[in-house]
Amino acid sequence: MIQLIELAARENSPFESEPQLLGVYHRAEGLRSMHKHDDRLELNFIFSGNGTQVIDGELCNVQAGDVLIYNAGVLHDESLMICSNLEAWCIAVKNLKLPNRPVNELIPKNFRPRVPCQSVAEELAQLYPLVHRYAQQKNDYQIANSLARAVVLIVYKMIQSTALDANKEKNSVVEQMREHIEKNYAEDFCLDNFKAFAYYDQHYLARLFKKATGYSPREYIFRRRIGKAQCLLIYTSLPLTEISARVGYDDPNYFGKQFKKIIGMSPLSYRKKWRELSSGSVPSDV
Repeated sequence: MIQLIELAARENSPFESEPQLLGVYHRAEGLRSMHKHDDRLELNFIFSGNGTQVIDGELCNVQAGDVLIYNAGVLHDESLMICSNLEAWCIAVKNLKLPNRPVNELIPKNFRPRVPCQSVAEELAQLYPLVHRYAQQKNDYQIANSLARAVVLIVYKMIQSTALDANKEKNSVVEQMREHIEKNYAEDFCLDNFKAFAYYDQHYLARLFKKATGYSPREYIFRRRIGKAQCLLIYTSLPLTEISARVGYDDPNYFGKQFKKIIGMSPLSYRKKWRELSSGSVPSDV
């Protein structure tokens, strides 16, 4: 691990703008539903176990030693539909800029977000907790930041050296449905059987959508609403009534029931638990 950190410090940086640490989180359980961040890049290291996540509308099988890259603006669901003793660490950074690429894009769009990092998993398993430890100390942010940059560079080098499968061509109908949901998930009509796609058989559409994303359109909408609510609970102090209304629920009690059904706890309990888990986090564009 020391050799890798020294190498990271010695080499010329590939970045036009260096990544800056925003937060580091230990995730022993899947707590986040469908959500995205426009202001950051996340590197989610699978410490142990295996499971299935949804990233950018596609099912992604993960195992110990993988690093999942969530570029800025990419929808992802970390609640692990299928999992076996999965434990993960997540580092969030901002301002990363590679040549000729958008800010906070570490992995090219034509590659899958899963980066096999088993050959450096031992080093990453030490670095992530170290970033967390120093991020919690009042005067040690620079140490945490340097360690986080080492993680990003190590993963970047793995991206360069690991043969990744390019994304298969996405189904255009499913992508149109996802775009429709993203624009309208908080509106009642979004649940109205996708009238914009009335020229397709609704049952066929539902099967097509679930095959691609792992969720039926209705389930996907609910998870997107709850994912947005989670961001508002974490990064704002808005009351539950306003959060409920913002994500499409006129009845806060019904919102609370749907939230607990998907996440396993009430919204207020979730807000409290996340703040206990968090360290070094700053408000996100939600």
